[in-house]
Amino acid sequence: MLYLSNDYMVTMGINFSSKTSGIHKLIWENKNFLVPFFLLSAYFIVLIMIYGNAVLFLHINSYNSWLADHLFLYITNLGDGFISYVLVLILLLFSFREALTFLSITLVIAILVTLLKRHFFPEFNRPVIYFEYFEVLRLVPGYDPPLLYTFPSGHTATSISVFLYLSMLSKNSYLKFGMFCIATLISFSRVYLSAHFPLDVVVGSYIAVTITILGFYFSRRIEGSWINKKIVFKPKISIR
Repeated sequence: MLYLSNDYMVTMGINFSSKTSGIHKLIWENKNFLVPFFLLSAYFIVLIMIYGNAVLFLHINSYNSWLADHLFLYITNLGDGFISYVLVLILLLFSFREALTFLSITLVIAILVTLLKRHFFPEFNRPVIYFEYFEVLRLVPGYDPPLLYTFPSGHTATSISVFLYLSMLSKNSYLKFGMFCIATLISFSRVYLSAHFPLDVVVGSYIAVTITILGFYFSRRIEGSWINKKIVFKPKISIR
């Protein structure tokens, strides 16, 4: 049977309490994720401005190794959309607030990215099509890059939102930085695998960071006894 409980669970340094806090405080508490994120993204924005999006992609494409091929071939799957919904189901075991908040964040990101890809920038093709007639790209064996709708990167938006949200639930500063590192590897894999241009990844990451921070912040302001409950599985034992 299913029972509802008001208890919170603190496991592996992850805190599921719902104290209201300001956006500034939220950003500061997650500086181990957000500071390196803003520094790294600013670095890539500067490179894009200096060299151009296409040239920077070609430069990255010229570097490869057997180890990187295998690493990025598998880690890129952590940016698939179903990962977000798996996290929603897991969060139901801790708090309705967290599950509903992240579900809302995921849906908003999915809708926005889809609108940008298919309605605002449908003519933006992916690297394989873009360079089809004047560059020979180095493709990773075992991966078939998509061809259309490159801007922005949905995998990047998914990975950043998932690991930033987990970072927000964690009190461990080292774990927060670890979340950033994983999200960064997933995001970079999209360029390495010739699935996206650097600008696609940068914009996708900023979409995810913005929506995730705002979603988390406003969810703390929702009141109600039900919102902090969770699903608890308890076996029904009958004694005869």
